[in-house]
Amino acid sequence: MAAESGPVPAGGWAGEAGAIGEAPPHVIAPQPGPARSPPGTPQADDDLALSPCCAFLAASGFPVKRLQRAMQLARMNGTSAGVELLAHGAVSHDVYYRTLAARLGLAFVDADQVDRLLDAPDRSSGDVDARTPLVWCQLHDGRPVRVTAPDPRAVGRLVAAADRGTLTGPLAIATPRTLRDLVTRHHEPQLLENAIRRLAYLEPAMSAHSGARFWQGVVSALLVTGALVAFASRPGLTTAVLHGFMSVFFFACVLLRVLAAVTFRPVAERPLEKTPPGAKPVYTVLVCLYREAAVIPDLIASLKRINWPRSKLQILLVCEHDDAETLVALAKEQLPPFFEIVRVPPAQPRTKPKALNYAMAFARDQFVTLYDAEDRPHPDQIEEAWQTFARSDEAIACLQAPLVKANTGRNALTALFHLEYAGLFGGLMPWLTRVGAPIMLGGTSNHFRRDALEKVGRWDPFNVTEDADLGMRLWRSGYRTAMITRPTLEDAPSRFADWLPQRTRWFKGWMQTWIVHTREPLRLLRNMDARAFLITQLLLTGTVVSALLYPLVLVNAAFLSAWLLIDPPEQIYMGLIAWLDWLMILSSYIAVMTLGWIATDRDARGAIGWRLLLVPAYWLIQSVAAWRAVHHLFTRPFEWEKTPHGPHERP
Repeated sequence: MAAESGPVPAGGWAGEAGAIGEAPPHVIAPQPGPARSPPGTPQADDDLALSPCCAFLAASGFPVKRLQRAMQLARMNGTSAGVELLAHGAVSHDVYYRTLAARLGLAFVDADQVDRLLDAPDRSSGDVDARTPLVWCQLHDGRPVRVTAPDPRAVGRLVAAADRGTLTGPLAIATPRTLRDLVTRHHEPQLLENAIRRLAYLEPAMSAHSGARFWQGVVSALLVTGALVAFASRPGLTTAVLHGFMSVFFFACVLLRVLAAVTFRPVAERPLEKTPPGAKPVYTVLVCLYREAAVIPDLIASLKRINWPRSKLQILLVCEHDDAETLVALAKEQLPPFFEIVRVPPAQPRTKPKALNYAMAFARDQFVTLYDAEDRPHPDQIEEAWQTFARSDEAIACLQAPLVKANTGRNALTALFHLEYAGLFGGLMPWLTRVGAPIMLGGTSNHFRRDALEKVGRWDPFNVTEDADLGMRLWRSGYRTAMITRPTLEDAPSRFADWLPQRTRWFKGWMQTWIVHTREPLRLLRNMDARAFLITQLLLTGTVVSALLYPLVLVNAAFLSAWLLIDPPEQIYMGLIAWLDWLMILSSYIAVMTLGWIATDRDARGAIGWRLLLVPAYWLIQSVAAWRAVHHLFTRPFEWEKTPHGPHERP
């Protein structure tokens, strides 16, 4: 593995001149006794002998000063010297474990030497641990052998056992990644089934796989039929009644934005405490990649800037097994050792939530976050998330970081996208947390307590807006979501051809989420109080219905206004309907524009400028996406329309 290039973050090899380098790529012969530093070699700062987890490297010619530096980092980070050496690329996994095998007098096994696993650990739950301690394998020559990839913290015990002659049985050493690949290959069908069906098995009513319930279809059909019959028999009265009902509904949706705008509080970055690296946990970052070769260099550079001890950071790059272009682009990068590539076997549905579920089997510890391929997270975002979790009780299961569009000034589409996101992540979401209402999560920069994520069944692979659905399921299970302040930058689609499939997928997923969470309305009411229930219905239903009906309301208001001017009807309620339509439309414009504007920082306001006046046109193309989503919901409900990304645009 190559050492990480560029600036070394906190917890790195501060004080080392230049690259650390790797150990010589040869394997030492077994030594007769415990490995010790050569006579006269300077000891570590505390004047102790080299740690057993790295002392065997000294006998093979590895620089003792680097081993001592690894011991210093291990004391600071609460790890072991072997872990630090591997995490920083000072020695490759292959060299470390080959040299250890030689020291123990054992064979070293590569994956291509193994024919099959004879007795792998039970992984029916879908969990695979890269530190799986021991598996029985059959080699190509037919010999059975126990293969282990010991944690560096256990190396001292193995060395002592070897010196006592108590290492029994046919035992061999492999790298953790080799062992993980062997176990994964053996259990791939169970892992894939778990990634696809876990939620459907645990909580069938919460999975979008089965679509709408029979009663939901019957009620929808009766409502549509009743409306058509009413229009045919009493068109005027029906129009007035429906307008009255829809007006109350839409004004309630507008009221949410008005309340968020009136109670808006600018949020500055929260100050961070200075915390010792040893107190920090292992943090897993999930990044799903599909046809993302163009953004790989920018993505890797952004992830390398994360401020977190390298020995406690695990970045899983989750790729589809047949996505050769992305895998080739990753192979060209000099990935640090804390990056791992997870290949998801091809299977339907080919969605991001299915890939996330599959990758969770490889996550190492209790805190997980996810980013998208185009993301540039704030370097201290994980630090803020962890400190927020540490201050919070266990009910806070998820933290949402703000998403900020970085290419605001590119054109009108990116400017209005920025305004929309500012209103959502800077205005509406903070208000929802203050009033104790559910949050439909954004699709990236969510930080989770893993145990809570597991209890609610992880992500729904059949919901194409898995973030909104997961936010609802967390709430209904008694968990809460809070906001943090350090944002993630990403570029908005700058072409309508790229924007439309993305927005279609969002609307389709929100429809799926509404269907799922209204299947059992009485149970939903038991899961939340009346206020939360009302807000949830307004958000889920209002977002979709307002987008679908916006052009109809606009055309109706324009038609009635023209009619009133040319040939005023005798019925007074027709004039009232026209005024009500315009009041509803204008109040919606004002509420959304105001919330987005006050939540946007001054620099971005300048980039938006006059384009703010294009919100009515932006809503029209949103309606196109919403109607397209209705069509896709019936024709291809689980299809994930990919949003293409390019290299990061520089502000």
